[in-house]
Amino acid sequence: MIGRLLATLDRRPVAMGLSLAVFALPVLFVLAIPDPVEQPLGVDVALYQDAAARWVSGGPFYEPHQLSGPYEVAHGDILYPPVGLWLFVPFTVVPLVLWWAIPVAITAAAIWRLRPRAAAWPLVALCLAWPTTLLKIWTGNPVIWCIAAMALATIWRGAAPFALLKPSLAPFAAFGIRDRSWWAGMAAFIALSVPFGTMWLDWVGSVVNSRGGGVLYSSLEAPMLALPLVAWLGRTRHR
Repeated sequence: MIGRLLATLDRRPVAMGLSLAVFALPVLFVLAIPDPVEQPLGVDVALYQDAAARWVSGGPFYEPHQLSGPYEVAHGDILYPPVGLWLFVPFTVVPLVLWWAIPVAITAAAIWRLRPRAAAWPLVALCLAWPTTLLKIWTGNPVIWCIAAMALATIWRGAAPFALLKPSLAPFAAFGIRDRSWWAGMAAFIALSVPFGTMWLDWVGSVVNSRGGGVLYSSLEAPMLALPLVAWLGRTRHR
């Protein structure tokens, strides 16, 4: 019976129709509910631009209240590790459209290269239509670069460790850990982390002191990082 189902889903018209139906659900939600998105376009990337510019000017990357004791996580609080500054600082001067264009292009190119079978299309559509995925893309959250890292990792495993830009999604970064290139990527990630020295202690403090974020919040982002992996599992073109 499962074989028959897969055979049916592998028919391109069926897979395409189901994929469109899956993706139509959030679109209908947006059309049916007034002001469904309360957050402005690019609000997250603007936060990290400001924090990076503050750090370049000699100010703190993490707000003082994050290090002084327990606090409720609110907009403006930085929870990404300092290694993210390699990404954030250039975008204080680089055209902001590239913040979205680069990870989207990497992800789309990797999936196109994998040529996932038709039966995988609805699952890919589900990961894309996942409400958190759409929200994080809209706000320009740095996690979109983690998706790009995982997409690139389906071609070159050394990219997977760079998903550690968001450490709470660390299990995804282990993809391809038995491949030699994965260890090369991890070595590069560590080398990029070393220059920030004691800022890592500040990051640990900001995370330990935080209230209202954590694992549950990050778990909602799992389908985002799973998107390229679903395409990889259903691939018709191998490395």
